[in-house]
Amino acid sequence: MRKMKKLKQKRMNSVRRSVIQAFNIPLPEELRLPMMVDITGLHAITAEVNHLKAQMVQLRNAASPLQKPEVVPSSVVKAFATIATNAWRAKTKMVDSETGETKEEMKRVYRHIEAIFESLSQIGVETIDPVGRAYDTGMALKVVTFEPTPGLSNEEITETIKPSVAWQGRLIQIGEVIVGTPQTI
Repeated sequence: MRKMKKLKQKRMNSVRRSVIQAFNIPLPEELRLPMMVDITGLHAITAEVNHLKAQMVQLRNAASPLQKPEVVPSSVVKAFATIATNAWRAKTKMVDSETGETKEEMKRVYRHIEAIFESLSQIGVETIDPVGRAYDTGMALKVVTFEPTPGLSNEEITETIKPSVAWQGRLIQIGEVIVGTPQTI
C-alpha cells in the first residue's frame, strides 16, 4: 500500500513538472513547494495562521470606529465654563495681588476653592489665565481694551476679566482680557 502511494505521488509530481515545463512558466523561489510536505509542518503552519487570524480579530475589535462618541449636552458644557469662571473669580479675590499669598481671613475658604479646581481638573476642565503673557493677535482671546502701560516694551496681557476655559483639550470659553501697550512719548 505504501509503495502504491509513493508511486502515485511520483506520477503527480511528474505531471506537475511537465505542465509547468510545457507552459515554460518559471516559478519564483518563494512559490516553489517541496514535493513532499511533512504533516507536522502543515499543522504548525495551520496553527500559526489561526493565531494570526485571532490577532487580527482582536485588533479590529480594539480599533473599531463603530463606537459612537459620547454626546454631551451644550448646557453641561456651559455649566462647566460657568463653574470654572466663578471659582477662578473667587480664587483671585482671596489672593493678595502683591504677594500672591492667600489672605489670612480667606485661608479656610480657599481650601474649598482649591477642591473645586481639583474636581474640575479630574473631569478635564482647565481654567487658563493668560496674565503676564505676551499678546499676539492670533490668540483665542477677546480683547476688551488696549491700555498704554508704563514700563512695557511689547504688548502684554495685563488683566484677565474672564478666563479661557478648556474641557478635554477643547476651548469651551474664550477669555476676555485687557492688553497693555508700550507708552509712546
